[in-house]
Amino acid sequence: MIDLMKAIAAVLTAMPGFVIAAPALFGPFRVDVPARGFEEHCVKLESGEKVRYRFRASGAVDFNVHHHPGNEVVYLARTAATQVGEGVVTAPRTDTYCLMWERKSDGAVRVDGAVERPGG
Repeated sequence: MIDLMKAIAAVLTAMPGFVIAAPALFGPFRVDVPARGFEEHCVKLESGEKVRYRFRASGAVDFNVHHHPGNEVVYLARTAATQVGEGVVTAPRTDTYCLMWERKSDGAVRVDGAVERPGG
């Protein structure tokens, strides 16, 4: 069964524009954003659940918090060309929500941050 799941994931990720974002854990994280690319850190949230995020990047990135209900992309937060960010978002529905950083120029960027439940 695991081999079948790996094969399906390989086929899907080979499709242009298709991304499988596995839910990550709450707590501190580190991601490396490639030059002219993007990286995500995703968490599963229940409807009405709040999450607090903060990050610091080594270079300018566009940042957003989004989810994919159906074929739609819904943004809960967006900021362009920043190196720091923090905020609290509330999940409008049960889904996987992703923090995403996009580097639109040369040079990779390291992002250090944390995702926490408020008060936790």
